[in-house]
Parts: sequence; C-alpha cells; structure tokens
Amino acid sequence: MILMSEEVKKLVKTSITLTKDLWEQAKIIALKQGLTLTEVIQAALKKYLEILEKERKGT
Repeated sequence: MILMSEEVKKLVKTSITLTKDLWEQAKIIALKQGLTLTEVIQAALKKYLEILEKERKGT
C-alpha cells in the first residue's frame, strides 16, 4: 500500500494494546503479504467499520 502525500498528512499516530496472540497473527499476515503491521491493522479496521455500517443500514 503506497500512501499519497495527501493521505500521509491525514495520518494520526496512536498506541493500541493487543493480545500477544492477535499481534502475532497480524504480524505473520503482514510478513506473508509484504505489508506493514500498520497496513494490516488499517485494512482490518476499515473492513470492520464497513460491516458495522452495512448492519446499521440493514443491508
């Protein structure tokens, strides 16, 4: 995932706490996919939010 300069300006740095198991699973996926851990977590969170929005709309 390559971020455009406009997207980079919109980034917010934060800290989260994960279980070791969840962190390891995400890290393994990142390594296998050639992605950063940040990219994996961003993609997962985006998908989760999309699902919630669909449920909210009743579709």
